[in-house]
Amino acid sequence: MGKNLILARVGKNSLHRCWIDQGKPRDWDLYLCPFQEIPPQTDLDCIVGHVIPGPKWTGLRQLLNDWNGWREYDHIWLPDDDILATQDTITAMFDAARALQFQLFAPGLHEGSHYAHYIGMRNQSFFARRVGFVEIMVPGFSRAALEKLLPTFDLSTTGWGWGLDSLWPKLLGYQGLGMIDGVPVLHTRAVGQFRDAELGRRVNEESDRILAEHECGQRMITFAGIDRDLRERQLSPDQLLVELVRGWQYLLDRDPRVLRWVVEQQRPAFEWPGYAVAGSPTSPG
Repeated sequence: MGKNLILARVGKNSLHRCWIDQGKPRDWDLYLCPFQEIPPQTDLDCIVGHVIPGPKWTGLRQLLNDWNGWREYDHIWLPDDDILATQDTITAMFDAARALQFQLFAPGLHEGSHYAHYIGMRNQSFFARRVGFVEIMVPGFSRAALEKLLPTFDLSTTGWGWGLDSLWPKLLGYQGLGMIDGVPVLHTRAVGQFRDAELGRRVNEESDRILAEHECGQRMITFAGIDRDLRERQLSPDQLLVELVRGWQYLLDRDPRVLRWVVEQQRPAFEWPGYAVAGSPTSPG
């Protein structure tokens, strides 16, 4: 058994097969949780669970509550099924999360990815960042964090999970959240699209309700930048802002509004007491 686990909701067109190099050793296991019937995976070194129809978080909630095997692993990654990644990239992600003691983390999204939130896109200035938000697309958890946060899955009756990624950081005290830019994966499909307008309305209303009832929001702030040697770079808030902008220049070239969003989100770095240099906040609110 590996040290780490991928739990993936998959279907006939999912990209999970590219995650494994057949015959190459790895220290993580892959558990497929299909939302529809999929072809036999006899040539793939993985576990295939029974079909659980419905959205991503509906199936994961049921699996995590019914099967305790995931509690034997150090870290658990819950990616979308349209993620293009190599086995080496996934292994490096788990290694970095362990070394940096991240409780909630995600790989940065490759520059060519479809994305919803700029903070999830790879920042070229850093190997990793300590952040205040990790979205639900490709989140990874320490076992302890997932045990703590699992009850929140019940809040998403639609199964889409929107809003949970704003609640999780607050429940973790905005500590131990990381974006691992140096191990990027590619998100291959467009985001935020609903074929059913009524479903879209319910998903958005559910997200608004979660945020309102738990008094939380999308805190897309970067607290600190980390170099490849896994050391935090000692930067003032001004210096950190400059490096963030430099690292996301490719996004600014495509959409200049990103600059305003970054500046607005980094403002707490100048306002929170005790936040004179990069690091974790002392007063996250």
